[in-house]
Amino acid sequence: MTVPEPSISNTPIPGDAQLSSLGGAPPFGSAVRLGNAGTLLQQIGTSAAAIAPAPFLTIVPSIGASEEFVTGGGYNGQNSNGHEFVTSINPALLINGATSRTNFTLDYAPNIQFYSNQSGYDGVNQSLNAAINATLLPQSLTVAARAYVTDQATSGGLPPGGTSIYNSNNTTLTQSYSVSPAFNDKFSLGTLNLLYSAQYTHQSGNAAFLPNATNPYFQTGDVFAQTEAGSFTTIPFFERFDDTPSVSATEDVGTGVLSGAHQYFVKDTLRYAPVQHVVLSASGGYEDIAYAGVPPTLIRDATWSIGARVVFPDGGLLVARYQHLDGFDAPYIRLSHALTARTTLAASYSETLSTQQQSIGLGVASSTVNSVGLPVGGLSGQPVLLANQSLSVQSGLSRNKQFSAALTTLYTHDTVSLSVQADQDTLVATAPGLAGFSQKSVSVSVSEAHQLSPRMNTIVYLNFGRTQSPALGASTTSTYGASAALTYRVTPTLYANAQYSITNQEYTGFGNQGVQNIFTIGIQKTF
Repeated sequence: MTVPEPSISNTPIPGDAQLSSLGGAPPFGSAVRLGNAGTLLQQIGTSAAAIAPAPFLTIVPSIGASEEFVTGGGYNGQNSNGHEFVTSINPALLINGATSRTNFTLDYAPNIQFYSNQSGYDGVNQSLNAAINATLLPQSLTVAARAYVTDQATSGGLPPGGTSIYNSNNTTLTQSYSVSPAFNDKFSLGTLNLLYSAQYTHQSGNAAFLPNATNPYFQTGDVFAQTEAGSFTTIPFFERFDDTPSVSATEDVGTGVLSGAHQYFVKDTLRYAPVQHVVLSASGGYEDIAYAGVPPTLIRDATWSIGARVVFPDGGLLVARYQHLDGFDAPYIRLSHALTARTTLAASYSETLSTQQQSIGLGVASSTVNSVGLPVGGLSGQPVLLANQSLSVQSGLSRNKQFSAALTTLYTHDTVSLSVQADQDTLVATAPGLAGFSQKSVSVSVSEAHQLSPRMNTIVYLNFGRTQSPALGASTTSTYGASAALTYRVTPTLYANAQYSITNQEYTGFGNQGVQNIFTIGIQKTF
């Protein structure tokens, strides 16, 4: 029996395995942006789409318009009878293409909003997902590029997917771009893997303060990170063993705690295959990690891990290990498994030392985009959540514990999804002149998409969560949201939709302001 050699071709995108091994991978989840009926259906139960036969190119521009009636929730600080009309214009562009060596997707869908009573809230909510994966030299040299832009509620406290209505005074624009060439080559003694990744992440918005605080916990900042990584996996020896020495170095040029930060790792991993489809591993190494901030963070420590990799007969995969990394002991789990012919389970758990900007940048770089414009990743191309809007946006360094699980069942005319997302950020250091705090959240979501007819689809979405963050005022805030949407295809290129959403979070303000209702009607025309 031979030990399978790691290869970038075993993962959804080139270099994904090497990138995700540097930190926590993005969590699985089918998070829905409440209030956005036009894109609601494509966000539920979607997995990575198969690449169409090359070459091909499809360009689908579209334009839409919707009217939202928002009532309740103490809107704009008024009583529970406050209300607002929000008119939205929704241009969009979806491009999919491939050549014999390249596949690419771009989905750009800004949301231009006009408020009838509060014109100061007028603005544009950005949404961009793009990816290109190219093979420059067959089976050896690849390059992956990613772009991701989204709006977040700075104070958090929303369902993980956010909402279609934001207060411009409480909004953070998050942008992340990356390019990652990877090279591998097989020699008589083993396989060489090399990776370079350049990632730029920028978060901008108004400075955010806790009540009665003089220093903000968030202000505009960015980071440019460069990662160089290499490994060499030997050919199997004694039939069941192989060995992989590896090294990686990341240098950060950024603001706050990321000014002059670095993360250096060197390790050696020994693997053993006791039976078919099971590989055991053990590693040892050294880390040198430094962050600016108050207090400064410097970790120079030995690292180790012990774990297993299991390939299921259905093609599913389990990667589990217990490790000492980033200065602490923690488990790491990634699972993708078809429980039945219809039901798929994806789950992950990780603990990392990073800033929110770092986590988003690495999550973007180690994911890709499917044919409908959703970020996907992991072991089997499941949808992933790159920015969790349950948590407040911060600029400090934290130890992040992250658990996610998504259970999806496909029927002939239905897709049913259940997802759980839990995060805990424990503050380690703040940037000079900024405040910071620990926070945590847990969210459970259930959805069902149903095809009533070839022209008509419905979707129901329920979410309940609990968030503990000083930015929300209360020690623990319970949130819930629900929506029901109907989409009807009037002609092959014209869609009409209607949606009702309810939540106990006032999206355009700060914190819990009571129950809020959103009634939406709209049309979307593709060309």
